[in-house]
Amino acid sequence: MFRRMKLSEIGQIVAGGTPKTKIEEYWNGDVSWITPKDLSSHAGMYISKGERNISQKGLDNSSAKLLPKGTVLFTSRAPIGYVAIARNEVTTNQGFKSIIVDDENDNIFVYYLLKNNISLIENHANGSTFKEISGAVMKNLEFDIPSLMEQKSIAHILSTLDDKIEVNNKINKTLENMAHEIFKQWFVDFEFPNEDGEPYNSSGGEMVESKLGLIPKGWEVSTLKDVINIIDNRGKTPPQEPNKTIYPIIDVKALSGDIRVIDYNNCMKYVSKETYDNWFRSGHPSQGDILLSTVGSLAELKIFMGNTGCIAQNVVALRAINISNLYLFELLKNIKNDLVSYNIGSVQPSIKVTHIVKHKILIPNNIIVEKFHHFIDRITNKIFVKHNENVLLTSMRDSLIPKLMSGEIRVPCLLDGAGKPCDEEGAAS
Repeated sequence: MFRRMKLSEIGQIVAGGTPKTKIEEYWNGDVSWITPKDLSSHAGMYISKGERNISQKGLDNSSAKLLPKGTVLFTSRAPIGYVAIARNEVTTNQGFKSIIVDDENDNIFVYYLLKNNISLIENHANGSTFKEISGAVMKNLEFDIPSLMEQKSIAHILSTLDDKIEVNNKINKTLENMAHEIFKQWFVDFEFPNEDGEPYNSSGGEMVESKLGLIPKGWEVSTLKDVINIIDNRGKTPPQEPNKTIYPIIDVKALSGDIRVIDYNNCMKYVSKETYDNWFRSGHPSQGDILLSTVGSLAELKIFMGNTGCIAQNVVALRAINISNLYLFELLKNIKNDLVSYNIGSVQPSIKVTHIVKHKILIPNNIIVEKFHHFIDRITNKIFVKHNENVLLTSMRDSLIPKLMSGEIRVPCLLDGAGKPCDEEGAAS
């Protein structure tokens, strides 16, 4: 059965702190220090360190606390609701109300409990400049909590799904790194395989002068304008639907992240079929088009894999002509800093397509590009399969969490690896 309990009955609520930034000896030590910003781009349940460390002196001379391994970290402001578990001893800044879970409760269960109740916790926040949940309020929040045995069973089910998601993310990250390294080896170091299968440059392949320096004989220098067609929005925000449709607007946020596939979970705006069919004069992205952001976070890149979707006014679709779209994608990733250097925005970063299309690029011979495309196409398809698997796993997890946490779905307790039913502390139904 479930018991109504305060968070303070589950564990100790601990705030964080920041050492004085002007005292150098308080920083760059061996003590992990986590901020909400560190969790904003963090994937996975566990975290071991943030962008910065503090020293032991910094810890001793601030309100930061050393939290034990397994502490559930919860951001209490800017924003409320990032959650992670400390993989090792860590400290946090004052933007956290972390929970050192006691031995009578399971920290992984508490992690999911908080994730499932972010909206409820936000409703108890106060503040005029920004919302914050105080320690006193956090301690008195009440939830229905099952027995420790059932907590562990719920945590096992949900964490198994998250573990698979994390494995897939790691595989995709490795595949992305492979694609980048192959591109660099072939088209930056010019160590693509020659007719004998030997690396071209180090085997004495002939090089010639060009506007981009020495390049392999038979290759050419061109501009982006010569190898792309441009698909863009009509420059205005289309009328949006209040409810989710099958026609998401793909904006800059949807292009964030290191994986080449669009994360549609980051699409928060949608249009109707009528708007989709009639508003976008240049049409819509087609399978294989490269989406590039032009405002805000510049030159974020994704490959459109054929899903429905329309591009926002701060995104353009680049359609490769007479060249491999996968070569073009890797090339654009490799020259991202060059593209960002075309920034003309004073208040908000911005680049114009009419400027970046003049950028000089290298055009290898067709045989080498076709070989490269063959390699990267296989990698891209594997990434797409793993990404789609994660979409299904995430949907399954997100639908299970509220049902498991509320007791709508009860689970057998896992005792010594066996799925035996819970005892009177949490009977299965």
